[in-house]
Amino acid sequence: MISLKSLGTFSSAGLLSAIAASLCCITPVIALLAGSSSIAANFSWIEPARPYLIGLSIAVLAFAWYMILKPTKTNDMDCNCETTKKPSFRQSKKFLSIITVFAILMMAFPLYAKVFFPKPKTQATMLAVVDNKQQVKFTIQGMSCAGCELEVNNELSKVNGVIAYKTSYAGKSSLVTFDKSKVDVKTIEAAINKTGYTVKSYVFMNASSAEVSFYEAPLVCHAAPSIGCGSKAKFMLVDLEKYNDAVEGAWLNKTGTVVAVKWNASTNESKQTEIINVVSTSHNIALNPVPPSEASNYAKSFPNSSQWFKGKAVDQLSKEEAQIIAKNTIAGYKKDGLVKPSFEKQFQADIAKIYENLFLSISSYKELTTEAYNKVEEDIQQAGEKYVGKGKMPRVELCEASEEKCEKDKSCSQGSGKSCCDKEQ
Repeated sequence: MISLKSLGTFSSAGLLSAIAASLCCITPVIALLAGSSSIAANFSWIEPARPYLIGLSIAVLAFAWYMILKPTKTNDMDCNCETTKKPSFRQSKKFLSIITVFAILMMAFPLYAKVFFPKPKTQATMLAVVDNKQQVKFTIQGMSCAGCELEVNNELSKVNGVIAYKTSYAGKSSLVTFDKSKVDVKTIEAAINKTGYTVKSYVFMNASSAEVSFYEAPLVCHAAPSIGCGSKAKFMLVDLEKYNDAVEGAWLNKTGTVVAVKWNASTNESKQTEIINVVSTSHNIALNPVPPSEASNYAKSFPNSSQWFKGKAVDQLSKEEAQIIAKNTIAGYKKDGLVKPSFEKQFQADIAKIYENLFLSISSYKELTTEAYNKVEEDIQQAGEKYVGKGKMPRVELCEASEEKCEKDKSCSQGSGKSCCDKEQ
């Protein structure tokens, strides 16, 4: 039989469960009072367990009340046992009542957490010029309750240039409107990250055709058809951005089918056309305007950092291309029985590094010559000899083909293990 001595333990357990259930929501308030926003997200990992902790707290407290309120049996009263002794304060109804009320307050904390946060100050930029307004949707990791929303909003309210914001922990996002002449996206991102929650990505919600132009571009990797060719696009994007009096930035989408150019407000249409024609001709890459109906679809995701790569950031695509080529090359070796499981992964990593070094070291796409790929063949052979012995690894044969031939004959590009279609003749 459970004695009154256990009541204090059950009461404490119920209280601790209630506190734990709301710890992810209490922490932002503690962070605010302590003046340390970075600790706000420390206990966000508890959120998935919140319903179970609340259930545990209710069950434990209910059992404690049952124990203290149940009628005492006559034979228990007659015997000289511990239940006849005067209960201590921790075993009393008063103590259990205090614990119960406090536990309820803890479990309901998210409902009234907003009273602890100061009312966000009104930004002077509310009168910002319409042309300077920009709206960005941030995807945020770590928010778990209304208190998290308030913590993010509190930090956003401190950023000069932010006009409005709407944060949703359920949607794991914050929609921020700001004056781009006074603040940039990176500053706003840093303010959100300061809370301890993390910005995973962001999307410009109002990239209008007047600011951003989209162009169809033949920049798909022949050796890795699922992504854009970073080594080919990089120098064209960099050249576009050299027109810094007219161009704010140039991006390639991940699939290598569209180039986006963001123009300065003062750049007229004829100047835009002139720049596109010059760069397109210089790099021998046709850039044709995307139809308006399709452009609006691209504008919805632009410039999401996981879907669009700005300027030199397309190096990331080159790294992915190197990984794909290495995987296909190993597949070819395995088919010929030249690779053993004991060194397959390391050899694949070596090959990927060889291609990555090639793609990232060139200063022009024209440097991807037959000689450059001959050097790659030698490096791969030497890498293989580390595992099978000198003279035992045959030299990889990278077929030679022009891009025109590759467009007609896909046999040497998609999944064949050969990267011939990236070779310049």
